[in-house]
Amino acid sequence: MPAMLDLRRTVAALVAVAMSAALIAFAFVVSDSFAAQMRSNAELSVGYADVVVNTGRRADGGEGLDDTLVSRLAGLDGVESARGEHWDVIQLDLSAGDTAVETRDVPTLSERTSLIAGRLPDAVNEVAISTRLAQAQSLGVGDTVRLKNDYDGDVHTSPTIVGIVSPGPETGLDESAQGTVYAVPEQLAAMGADTSYYNIYVTARAGANTGTVLDEVTKTVQATRPGAVVLSADEAIAQRAASSTVGATVITTTLNLLAPVCAVVAAIVIATTFATLIARQTRTIGLLRCIGASRPQVMRSVLRTAALTGLIGSCLGAAVGVGVAAAVIRSGVISGLGTDQLTITPRGLVATILLGTLVTLIAVLRPARRASRVSPLIAVTGLTAAPQRRGRGRAWAAAGGGLLVVGGAAVLIFGASTQSFYVMVGGAVLIALGILLALPFLVGLLVSLVERIGSDSRYPTLHLAARNLSRNRGRSTATTATLFLCMLVGSAVLVAFFSVNDSYQRIQAENSPVDITIFGVEPDTDREALTTTVEAVDGVEDTVFVPGMNVGATVGGQTQQIGISFFEPAEVASISRSTSNMADLEDDVLVVNDYQGIPDGAQVTLTGPAGSVELTARHNNAWWTPAITPATAERLNGGASTEAVMWVRTTGDGSSKTVEDAVRQAIRGQNLMAQGSSESRDEFTALLQRTELTIGLVMVAALVICLSGMANTTDVSVLERTREIGLLRATGSDRSGVRRLVVTEAVLLAVIGGVLGIIAGALLGAVGSLAAMGNVGLRVSLPWLPLLGLLAITALIGIGASLRPAGRAAAVPPVIALAQE
Repeated sequence: MPAMLDLRRTVAALVAVAMSAALIAFAFVVSDSFAAQMRSNAELSVGYADVVVNTGRRADGGEGLDDTLVSRLAGLDGVESARGEHWDVIQLDLSAGDTAVETRDVPTLSERTSLIAGRLPDAVNEVAISTRLAQAQSLGVGDTVRLKNDYDGDVHTSPTIVGIVSPGPETGLDESAQGTVYAVPEQLAAMGADTSYYNIYVTARAGANTGTVLDEVTKTVQATRPGAVVLSADEAIAQRAASSTVGATVITTTLNLLAPVCAVVAAIVIATTFATLIARQTRTIGLLRCIGASRPQVMRSVLRTAALTGLIGSCLGAAVGVGVAAAVIRSGVISGLGTDQLTITPRGLVATILLGTLVTLIAVLRPARRASRVSPLIAVTGLTAAPQRRGRGRAWAAAGGGLLVVGGAAVLIFGASTQSFYVMVGGAVLIALGILLALPFLVGLLVSLVERIGSDSRYPTLHLAARNLSRNRGRSTATTATLFLCMLVGSAVLVAFFSVNDSYQRIQAENSPVDITIFGVEPDTDREALTTTVEAVDGVEDTVFVPGMNVGATVGGQTQQIGISFFEPAEVASISRSTSNMADLEDDVLVVNDYQGIPDGAQVTLTGPAGSVELTARHNNAWWTPAITPATAERLNGGASTEAVMWVRTTGDGSSKTVEDAVRQAIRGQNLMAQGSSESRDEFTALLQRTELTIGLVMVAALVICLSGMANTTDVSVLERTREIGLLRATGSDRSGVRRLVVTEAVLLAVIGGVLGIIAGALLGAVGSLAAMGNVGLRVSLPWLPLLGLLAITALIGIGASLRPAGRAAAVPPVIALAQE
């Protein structure tokens, strides 16, 4: 049976399939490239070892691995060599923020691990640091780095930096946020790091059976270290690749969540396109039925056209998606993914083509079924469905949509209470589906409202446009649905991102109100010279020294050592951007936080070098605790000079990385370290920007699909109303009036979809953000200007989609139009 549909009119469906397939292919390439990178890095981290022994101490608190075990393993039959690897976490000697750094053995330089400056350490009191730590703290060769063995810090060291290393995967995966310190074992011990081995790498001799070696290693390890874990090289590589993040999680999760949205939008456009084409071919289908075509033949004919459209569109989309992914990865836009990791797999390409074709076939099933049910008599009678029945169907759909919305809200609340992200996403999807079911009712209601507002006399073009849309509510609803989905996702993401960003900046400002803190000010430091040096830096507004000391705190007979600061609130008010709860600081009070474990109201005896005082504990989790007043401190240390930190106030909002780097450069070589508030803010902002870029790419693809679909349906609508347009021209409407009518119809549909989507999306974004992060202080922020920008985009899509059909409608001569049947 020949194809019944005008293949030229399937261009919108072809574009929709191609764009959704391009996004799917893009997601596959990015995911496969990340997976290849993780696998490659994991292989390099294992090196040439055939067996990996892990201490397991982080899991069960057991003993580490030692040289005795290394020797035993090296002496086993079939073993060529065994080497141990040190790893631990210590702290930068700073009082706040993320201060954790890794400690590792001095690395072996290779193609991926290189020495940026200086040399590798080979003695005690020498260390090399990673580029991340050097950049985070503005450290260089010749500087000292202040370290402590743990958060409490009973071992303090200040080794000299002799080299800066750019670490490759051979030195370990997933470096900590602050970076890594490399040192010889003696220096690791001096810093208080664990010097037992974290891993032992065993290499089998050439020709030896690795399975036998694995069994022998397992027996030996289990006999002496039952808590240790023994893995083959393949097992270790798979485990490390699975646990490594390398920045992939946020991007791949975003793509995996939004790609289905794009596919749904494409499915709606495809279904609308085929439904419209079939509606225009109703008499042709009836004639085919009259001359003997069966229902299965009609259905197969439609599905054959759909399959061809899906296959061609998927192939084109796969090519576009692969090309865009390759260009994006090579440009370095995706952090952590290099050109050498670009991976294009046949599995991904085949899956893209199959998914694109499958989406097309599923979308066309209902139009194909409707085509197969066309009666042969319709070729003569032209009967259509009863409007009353369609009205009842819309009412039932609206009721079902309302139930889905209520159910989705319940699932969303449940997901928030259980902190399950994907359950919350499921609830949001149910709410969106419910609104989609009720969309015919909502669109009809809004179009009727516009029709009443634009009465015949006041706004005749608007009135006529609304009446035209009411005549084919099914097509109007389907066109609106695509923009509704796009705007729902876009506005929900905007509200969530602005809320998270604004709340993060507010919380960061409250918890880190000092722009820059300089640590390491000793009693004999020339504080006047230091003040002059720091305040001479461009961008520094003011400074103040805040002394501190370690004292014994006795509560109920139990004594612990704590570090306390002492200052007068009035002295720091001009430096700190927040003086929250500083009124608690009084002479007979010790202000503490949760970390000290001292109950609120407890009587605490503080013991210092010059005496003891009894104070009342006042619980306050403010950023400046624990603290006492200077008068109380004098009773403890007799007024002697103590260690201190310098608080620095900068101009502007205090988040300038340039000023922080300038301060670090100014104090270089003085055994001091500076900690600023801009780094964590910059990292968070960069993460948001990368995610926003990914979401933007998806939204652009979805909007292009919407544009092509709306252009096609508007064009078909113009063709169907040729006689009506001719009557308008014959009764006095000029070409500009006809053009305005077509554009107004498209813009009205676009704005209705945009308004409904933005309202629903903003509510979902606000509720979802509060449900997910309300317990950590998140406050909803509505970005009015970006939301209005989204609405403007929907109007522009309506205008863009209608320009060509409007021009075609305006060009129809009245005589030709009146001659149309």
